[in-house]
Amino acid sequence: MQIHRSAQAITLPQSACALGMFDGVHVGHVMVLENALREARLLQVPSVVVSFTNHPQFLISKTPTHLLSTLDERLKTFENMGFDHALILDFDEWLKNLAAEEFIELILLKHLNVKSVTVGYDHRFGKNRAGDGEMLKRFGQQHDFDVQIIDPVRTDANLPEGGGQIVSSTLIRKLLAYGEVEFANTLLGHVYPVGGVVEGGLQRGRQLGFPTANLKINPHQLIPGNGTYCGSAWLKGVAYAAVCNVGLSPTFGDQAQKRVEVHLLNYTGTDFYGEHLTMRFAHKLRDEQKFENIPALIAQIETDCQQAQQYWQAENQTISQSPPTR
Repeated sequence: MQIHRSAQAITLPQSACALGMFDGVHVGHVMVLENALREARLLQVPSVVVSFTNHPQFLISKTPTHLLSTLDERLKTFENMGFDHALILDFDEWLKNLAAEEFIELILLKHLNVKSVTVGYDHRFGKNRAGDGEMLKRFGQQHDFDVQIIDPVRTDANLPEGGGQIVSSTLIRKLLAYGEVEFANTLLGHVYPVGGVVEGGLQRGRQLGFPTANLKINPHQLIPGNGTYCGSAWLKGVAYAAVCNVGLSPTFGDQAQKRVEVHLLNYTGTDFYGEHLTMRFAHKLRDEQKFENIPALIAQIETDCQQAQQYWQAENQTISQSPPTR
């Protein structure tokens, strides 16, 4: 897949395009992306996904959105799906103020020469979000390109957690913020990852007999709600069963900021400070809690590790998917 960082860097004779932010690349996004790929095969033209380096809300809103995926993760997904090109635009003041009609003319027509455009049912673009699927259809009639608007994907109507809801990045963010990682993973279609460089900590885990890797997380990355989780930890291309604590360590009471601390089960190697580690949050074991004393905390950690090992053995193929990218 060829990656282009500006519209000026790509000019195609024809193409089939998917347009969107695709944060998290959830099951609804996949429907949009797969439709664009089908159109490309049908028309025998190159496939292109148009997305952005940064979420538009970073400029539009005073409270920027926490992200479900990094740009590298999205690009890897696009490539694995089979796209020929990815046009990744910086959502800056110029693009923010570009009229929707100009976006179509300058990018979709002039540089991509689209014969087909696929968008989600709620996709908006252009200054003041004035552009939508219906505008694209009007331009398509004038300039001889087809427009596919993909209907919303809904959760199973029988789900006790809330059936019939529209799958969206917003819903997934809410679920993760409440620690409902399994439901969120169902909507994502994969196990939610959080990655970061391992940095030095207070060595408390080591003193308790359960050394942890403290992750330096991108401030824009969404971290699941406070609690203890299990899943897989990817280090140097190898997956390990892992327990992860997210929170403030209330038993010690001196931590001001949320931390992500990962303990790798059955790891016998050397320290890996400075290495990149990705934790995949498969299952929540319990809420964060304050213990009366250190022995009680150690006993609970032992239970957490046993439960994590059992989960790993039962769900290994699901939670240890292919290595993450960064």
